Amino acid sequence: MKMKKNISLFLALTLCLTAGQIATAREAEENQYPIKFDLREYGVVTPVKFQNPWQTCWAFGGITAAESSILSTLGLTAEEYKEKYGEDFDLSEKHLAWYALRPVTAATNEAQEGEGMILTDAETNPQAAYDAGGKPIYISTLFSSGVGPVLEKHYPYHGTKAITELEFYRDCPDDAKAYERSVIESKLGMTVEEAVEAANKDAEKKEEAFGKFYENGYLDKSKELTADAVVDASYEYMLDKIKERTGMYYTSHDDWTIPELDENGHPNRDVYAGFTLVDGNQLPSLSIKDSEGNWKAINNAGIRAVKSELMKGRGVTIAFHADQSKPGEEVSEEGFLNLKTWAQYTDVEAPINHGVCIIGWDDSYSKSNFNADRQPPGDGAWIVKNSWGSENEYKTSPNGEIIGKKDWGIVDENGNHTGYFYLSYYDKGVMSPETLVFDTDLDNDNGMGVWMYDYMPSILDSTMKTESISVVKTANVFTNDSGEDVKLRGVSTKTSSQRAKVVYSIYRLNENSANPEDGEFLGKRVAYHEYAGFHRLPLRGDLTIKDGDRIAVVVEESVVNKDGNKVYQYTVNAGLGKPLADEMDLPFYGKAVVNHGESYLYENGKWTDWADHKLTYSDALKESFEEEEITVVNNDNVNDMLAVDNFSIKMYVTQ
Repeated sequence: MKMKKNISLFLALTLCLTAGQIATAREAEENQYPIKFDLREYGVVTPVKFQNPWQTCWAFGGITAAESSILSTLGLTAEEYKEKYGEDFDLSEKHLAWYALRPVTAATNEAQEGEGMILTDAETNPQAAYDAGGKPIYISTLFSSGVGPVLEKHYPYHGTKAITELEFYRDCPDDAKAYERSVIESKLGMTVEEAVEAANKDAEKKEEAFGKFYENGYLDKSKELTADAVVDASYEYMLDKIKERTGMYYTSHDDWTIPELDENGHPNRDVYAGFTLVDGNQLPSLSIKDSEGNWKAINNAGIRAVKSELMKGRGVTIAFHADQSKPGEEVSEEGFLNLKTWAQYTDVEAPINHGVCIIGWDDSYSKSNFNADRQPPGDGAWIVKNSWGSENEYKTSPNGEIIGKKDWGIVDENGNHTGYFYLSYYDKGVMSPETLVFDTDLDNDNGMGVWMYDYMPSILDSTMKTESISVVKTANVFTNDSGEDVKLRGVSTKTSSQRAKVVYSIYRLNENSANPEDGEFLGKRVAYHEYAGFHRLPLRGDLTIKDGDRIAVVVEESVVNKDGNKVYQYTVNAGLGKPLADEMDLPFYGKAVVNHGESYLYENGKWTDWADHKLTYSDALKESFEEEEITVVNNDNVNDMLAVDNFSIKMYVTQ
């Protein structure tokens, strides 16, 4: 067994520190970072996986981060976990991708039914969730609701038949040919019969449509061109191409859907493996941008934050711009990735198209390792785990086929591609660094209950954030309708900024309460959070909530701004509503279900039911709209244009 190095993992939750302690710890950390650091040396990085056949890179990056974080929390290497439990520590990307991009049903929460991400073609394409793409915020939104992560063995990354792409084409020729027919017709914009008829009348059209089949011997020029011959040629052509592939994967031509209920009638969504999210840390940006949003310089505060989280044993999920958006796409030698050193540097502003996980760094990594005509201004690179396969780490299908063996990534001393790459500190395409912190404090025989109303992730690049010099508070009100008394084991919220102070006040409300503070005051807790994002404050469980009680959790979030003044903040997840998404021809939209009596906002000295709140065209909203090139005519239509969720205040209870 590889000797486990001594690493300071999960020494203390940020929420247990005071603001002064956070600053002191941060200053001390700045002088403690080594030149090189790699979580693989500490045994807490799981094997490289292969995301094909779907665009689920973001889920693979998030699961990598979760796996490293949980192993660090447990104090076990991946090898030690296997020795102790008799199986690999492997969490499910399939479960994450499926439920992060699907609305909740009545089986989970009848009052919030239909809330979440809505994919416009989900009804005609049930597996659309796997190709919709995603962001790190989708991951922490789902995990903060008490859903997942779950073990891979329960929701494995394949369809119900567990057949590979090769097995589909080889063993299901009729289905494969039907699929090839649809591909041809989609590409040509007509039926195969219509295309053949046109080709037989015009040699130029025949060459344009079917030339590659003639050139490679799949069609015979001496024989009459027929629709069946074209379909057969396309099928044979693809079968041979698949046989030539270096990386085999499970086919998308299988049923990858997850049933709403399991065999016991329990929602498949609402499960977890005993690891519950404590923090979804949204780290500072890795770059500084000018007033027009153009890259200006690296952000040392972001660099330090990523290093600090890595040294706590947590992988860092990011989104960035890659030459490829998925495995198999050609990469030009003039691209951003050096195919000899596997060093990536995007030197222009480019849209994100890929998600990965940072697992280490090397300050001394020379800028000369990047493409000669795209060298960054300085040395230094992140060590990044991809999800495009490896020649060292792969799986075997139930039918004996090798899954995920791919010649991609940094080459090791044995000449094998490892599936990792270097990413320059100066890369201009990196966005949304985030880490996940888990605990096992709610892993008990009775499980846990998460009382919440916010199921929709923030679809816009920025959440709706508001700050004020006068007191602002948010609140959620929950009714214990479980039929039993429960113990309060935690409360949580989503903070807006770094170094936020959060004051939680808990009330048992009067029967006809006028606001969330109209009742018996049960206690107050204070938490400090180094980073923005989802944060849970664990409680001892000494507060009993009786059956029928209405409980309000009031949150007061504040920060000290750069001028030294205290300002109050709150944030909610927001997305584009259906009318606006339809107008923009987007493949998704957000749906928020905000009922009366759930969330409340305190500002200007009074409480307002959030369901009655009139949105204004704030600077935060303006920034989001401008990113999408949307013009708001007036404030009156903001509510219609946006889907704005309840406040992300939750209660965690056990019996």
